[in-house]
Amino acid sequence: MAPTSVPERPISQIRLDGGRPCLDFVNSIHDRYATNLEDYLTTPQRFIAWCARARLLDRSEAKRLNVRAIPMRDIHKLREQLYSVFTASILGTAPAPAALQGFERWLHRAWKDRVLDLSAPKCLSWSRRGIDMRLPLKRIALSALELLGEGDIRRLKRCESRDSCGWLFYDETKNHQRRWCAMEVCGTIAKMRRYRARR
Repeated sequence: MAPTSVPERPISQIRLDGGRPCLDFVNSIHDRYATNLEDYLTTPQRFIAWCARARLLDRSEAKRLNVRAIPMRDIHKLREQLYSVFTASILGTAPAPAALQGFERWLHRAWKDRVLDLSAPKCLSWSRRGIDMRLPLKRIALSALELLGEGDIRRLKRCESRDSCGWLFYDETKNHQRRWCAMEVCGTIAKMRRYRARR
């Protein structure tokens, strides 16, 4: 996937509508099915700023990361692997083996850097070695595992926008009737189209 060059929006204006960090991560391409794609994560600096906004890094962790060593290729590759795995789950099909294997490799990296810590949430914390340039990706992989292993997979959905969106979200509504990544964006566009069609 090679997004074309469009003006970059400020990180503070990027929507986080997925309901889970791993879903916000795969949604870091604006309008996946559009002709001109906008990739929010084009540089290491933007990736770190986005991770801070998505609460995948706290301030001290963000400062410790070596920006020059941020693996942009790994970021984009894991994003597509997770999108493939999640989409397969939504459609009830088998995920691509390469996507599943890539996801699994990140899980192994994450668990290798976890240590027992009785004072930490769930009695686990990150080893000193584990707080490295790949920490956000390891957290994203664990978030994806939690969603697939502990979440209600029926609530994992894709925005019903017909043409460009392609964003994923976890439906937290009581009646499981959420259809759009955000009602004020894709939902409003669909509403306007229906109105024009009736006229």
